[in-house]
Amino acid sequence: MTGLLNRRAFYEEELPRRVSRLERSGQTSALFYIDMDNFKRVNDAHGHQAGDDAILYLRDMLLKFSRPGDLIARLGGDEFAMWLDGIDEETVRRRAQQLIATSKEMRSMSGDDDHPLGISVGVAFFDPVTGEHLNDLLARSDAAMYAVKKRSKGGFEMAPPPGVKPDADALKF
Repeated sequence: MTGLLNRRAFYEEELPRRVSRLERSGQTSALFYIDMDNFKRVNDAHGHQAGDDAILYLRDMLLKFSRPGDLIARLGGDEFAMWLDGIDEETVRRRAQQLIATSKEMRSMSGDDDHPLGISVGVAFFDPVTGEHLNDLLARSDAAMYAVKKRSKGGFEMAPPPGVKPDADALKF
């Protein structure tokens, strides 16, 4: 439906290739793990076509915030991932803030006013000099996204660097 990579192609084919290339070049990247907030209520209140429209809206938004050569995947249901090559941490933070600000436009598609449609984003910065395994990078971005969901939804969190425990107060945005 979206024309994006699926979970298998993203995790098993594209990311390992990208990480290998970055290990040789020394460039940094970022993995954005994106989950729609209150998506089920859209389907329940407005039907599956409205849910499909919301998914396509998010796809278009992610394409807007990516560059040719970056990767975007629909991991399943209402979960997406975006991999941005050759990006520094400051740009990663700005991009995440822009995503959250733009996602506010999704509220008009909400299932009800008390549960606005939006996104929660977990971001893990990848620096090949750390030697971090891809599975650990994925776990960091996923944990950061779930921290946003648990806290309040509709925001983003930068995962701490590899081997550093999260400081819940320092990471809130």
